[in-house]
Amino acid sequence: MQSLSLLKLACIVVNAVALAAFVYLSLQVHRSKPRELAWRGFVKLVSLGDVPAALSHIYRRWFASFAVFFALTCITVAVFAWSTDHSFFVVLFPLLFYYFFARYLLWEKQDLAD
Repeated sequence: MQSLSLLKLACIVVNAVALAAFVYLSLQVHRSKPRELAWRGFVKLVSLGDVPAALSHIYRRWFASFAVFFALTCITVAVFAWSTDHSFFVVLFPLLFYYFFARYLLWEKQDLAD
C-alpha cells in the first residue's frame, strides 16, 4: 500500500475544489438554461453560434471549469498511477474519462453514432 504523500494529498484537494466548482456552475447552467434545451450538446450549441442569452453569462465559466476539472482529474490519476504497476492509466484514463463522461455533456446523442 502506498503512503499518501503531500503531492497526492494536494492533488486530491485541488481536484475536489475543481469538482465543487464544476458542480456549482453546472447547477447555475441548469437554472439558467431554457427547459427545452437538453444538457447534451453544448459544443454543438456553441459551434453553431446559437448560445441563448440566458446562458451567455455562465457558459464560459462552466466550460472553463469543465476543462480544468477534466485536466486536474487526469493529472491526479497520473500522480497516483505513475509509480505503480498500473501506470498505463496515465495514457488510458484520459481516453476513458472522455469517452464515458465528457462526451455525454459535449455532444448530442445523434452525433454519437458509435
